Amino acid sequence: MSTNQSQQVLYAVFENDIQLPVLDITHPLFKASIDEQAYHLNCQKSARSIESLKKMPGFIQNIFVKMSNVDNSFLSGMRTMLYKLGPGLSRGIKMGFRDKWAVKQTSFMGLRIRLRDLCHCQSQILLPLLKQFPERNLCFFNIAGGAATDSLNTLILIQESDPELLNGRKIEINILDIDTYGPNFAKRCMEVLKQPGERFEGLDITLNIIQYDWSQAETLQKMSLERSNWIQLCSSEGGLFEYGSDADIIANLNHFYANSPVDARVTGSLIFEREHVNKGYLGFTEFIGVQIRYLGVEGLQRILTETSWVMEEYHEIDTIYTLFVLKKA
Repeated sequence: MSTNQSQQVLYAVFENDIQLPVLDITHPLFKASIDEQAYHLNCQKSARSIESLKKMPGFIQNIFVKMSNVDNSFLSGMRTMLYKLGPGLSRGIKMGFRDKWAVKQTSFMGLRIRLRDLCHCQSQILLPLLKQFPERNLCFFNIAGGAATDSLNTLILIQESDPELLNGRKIEINILDIDTYGPNFAKRCMEVLKQPGERFEGLDITLNIIQYDWSQAETLQKMSLERSNWIQLCSSEGGLFEYGSDADIIANLNHFYANSPVDARVTGSLIFEREHVNKGYLGFTEFIGVQIRYLGVEGLQRILTETSWVMEEYHEIDTIYTLFVLKKA
């Protein structure tokens, strides 16, 4: 599909021959779906909106909960990916009324900002390592990765910055997830991106899907050992650090630490502490029944005392999300 911005939209085939766009954060339609001033104003108004909703009749509240599309107290990987596309890239996709409504909501813009900022963060981590070590292969471990949009787009940013850095080395994206729908779509996206004339043509990139329960983190330690001399990045956007228990987070961090190289990094997103999080977001998640953690930076710092990782940097997004980078102590 061509757009009036003269850049093609690539499509990958999903279940039942449904075609969905390959999410590319450098595409003009993705960039146009982010208006940070509008998002900031929406965050300011959201607290008043949720209080008004709570005063409405019960049947209206039930309709609103159903429109929020929460599956088993969390937003599924593929539905999250759909909302990250935004109204421009998702135009033309056959969707139900609830999804059409949600894609257009300013409140979901935060997912796109989170993805964009994390990808830029990850590319800035990897670029100097790739330049310094041209002989080392590159490996992503994406916990609860879903469609792995952060890993794929981090590679896109690196390829745009210096395409030679990806040539001549093996590259792996390992999606560790209990779900299969998102990872299977990621695999279809990779196949499209490797076609002649597309971004990853000629690159030695493999995308692996690993059935993974983050409460049983031994798999991560074994996989890291097998790639111990590779450049390694472990990430979890909207996953482990937003839904996992302290014990699960500690186990995953410690298992990844055991065999990863000294320059390995962990990146991810978490939600502000309950007392500091945007009141509208807090009210919304509790209203629709999302079982999310309000861990915050202080909560993560507390958890890190049980590991050998330290905070290298973090970045806040409008009193809801915090993106962070961990390095070995």
